[in-house]
Amino acid sequence: MKWPWKKKRLSFDEAAKFNWELDTNVKLRQKLDELAKQYANLSEKEYRRKLLMLFRENGLVIDSSQLDMLLLLRHKTDQMLLRQRANDDEETA
Repeated sequence: MKWPWKKKRLSFDEAAKFNWELDTNVKLRQKLDELAKQYANLSEKEYRRKLLMLFRENGLVIDSSQLDMLLLLRHKTDQMLLRQRANDDEETA
């Protein structure tokens, strides 16, 4: 039985697709850039609604809490990669 109050878990495939789309989908990147320019004129709720709509238009059907988790995972992954790159640069210097 599915409980309506339980959060839907994200699968590895969903997280990978999210990152793939952000990294490779030029149309999505352009629309995200356009939306970012509107940020000052939108409420946070409206901005997030439009953000989720852009992802849905590109095959990523996620809710607000899943978006938060995906962005956090992406941020942490970027931090780890930057740390690794800095360590690699130190070793080659």
